[in-house]
Amino acid sequence: MNRLCTMIGVAGCCLGLVVLFGNRAMGNGGPFVLKYPSGDTGARGVLARLDPSLKPDREGRLRVVKEDLKVVFQAEAVRRRPDAMPPLADVQAEYTIENPTDDEVTVDFGFPILRGIYVSPFLMMPQPDVTVTLDHQGLNTTVLSNSLIYGLIRRQARSTIDNAVDADAELKRLVGTVRNPDAGSLAARQTLRLYLIGSLGWNERDAALMVEYASLDFGTIRSQPPDRGYPVWFSDAGLNELPNANLGALSAIGEQKATQFFSQLAARFDPEAAASYEAIFQAWGGDVRDRSVDLNSGQIRPREISIASKSMSVPASIYAGYSDPTIYARVDYLDPQAQLSVTEAAACRTILKNLPVVFTFAPMNLVHYRVTFPAQTTRVLAVHYSQYAYKDTRSPASYQLAYVVHPASLWKDFGPIHLEIAAPRDVHLRASVPCTTGGVQQRACSRFSDSKAPYSIYRSVLHDKTGEFYIALDGASWETFAASRTPQPTAAQQTALLSGKGK
Repeated sequence: MNRLCTMIGVAGCCLGLVVLFGNRAMGNGGPFVLKYPSGDTGARGVLARLDPSLKPDREGRLRVVKEDLKVVFQAEAVRRRPDAMPPLADVQAEYTIENPTDDEVTVDFGFPILRGIYVSPFLMMPQPDVTVTLDHQGLNTTVLSNSLIYGLIRRQARSTIDNAVDADAELKRLVGTVRNPDAGSLAARQTLRLYLIGSLGWNERDAALMVEYASLDFGTIRSQPPDRGYPVWFSDAGLNELPNANLGALSAIGEQKATQFFSQLAARFDPEAAASYEAIFQAWGGDVRDRSVDLNSGQIRPREISIASKSMSVPASIYAGYSDPTIYARVDYLDPQAQLSVTEAAACRTILKNLPVVFTFAPMNLVHYRVTFPAQTTRVLAVHYSQYAYKDTRSPASYQLAYVVHPASLWKDFGPIHLEIAAPRDVHLRASVPCTTGGVQQRACSRFSDSKAPYSIYRSVLHDKTGEFYIALDGASWETFAASRTPQPTAAQQTALLSGKGK
């Protein structure tokens, strides 16, 4: 067993906005505003209109009267493996938003969901389980997946690296020599390495990474990255290209490490590039460390996770059951099934050997949608999504959910956050915020079944709009509940399973 105290990112969600110009604004439905790069509100495509940093800004015109946040822990619809599946956390954030001004305000919201989003195996076209409504009417949404964000970071980092290489005549010549198949490969690589160390003052590890950068082809991916969630397709062809761009052979080590590789090298030429992903994460209010609330003490601490070596041997599949993509950022994984040449495999091993040990990338998705608030009106905006709780194996083992509340602090006026948590009555729960018990109710134990179970209700009012809060469920008691309450699939679900679509 490998024991990891991870220092990656938290799971959760927060509300954010994006500032436009004039009477138009861009936002996430609550606490944040995404910025336009230069006021080009007519730019085509989602990303074209946003600041490339994907960072939020402040909102001062709209007023959030209150947020009603509800979390329900449910059992998986169908047991696809013999061991217990983690809880499905069903999250609904409902915002009552007032436009007290005399002007109509249009907002493009960017709602961050940290970690992965649940994808139902019973849909003909599987897609992230996210819905957004305005006054109970559905809105069109676009999920900017963590894979797309990684791709955006790699594109920006590669531009930084290539521009710096072009600006140094000798470095450009040496990189070109390494890329020339007719040149003496070993000699060219050694010459480039010595120039980086001797003339540019690089350390051995970064020099080794740059040599591999010069030698690799970042075109066609060689395997499905093991840390990638279910793919999301976009109507904008440019968005579809980003997740696989600048990967090539590096897809075999996972998209997170590949992105770290590009960021690490870009930082040699522009120090700010090293924190490009962390900066996005922190701007939305999260902590780059993967943390948990201790089930015994209630204290926040680094997450711990124990994994079996065999679980790393095959890339995760959405239908193979639950997997945690953050694990692949912490281990030197190389897909044994990837179609790599001997040279590419050696390059990947060198990159894994020389990347820094501390790795802080955290999966994050941004849900983008647009809302118009007429003058002097109040509207109800709701975001509903589900995701697997993540496991913490420190004794007693637990399943965890984290939620970022910090974005609320970026609004000029953001009212109280009313929290309600529903968990099976016999499953011990610990939250990092003070809660009062609100009795027991009969609740559906799965979204896909009419089966109900007694649920304990916990409530709190959050006045502190900074940081995150965490919820932990006792692992052993949850698994006992899940084993006895997991519903049988419906006829339609059985058909999907038999056809291979639900496995």
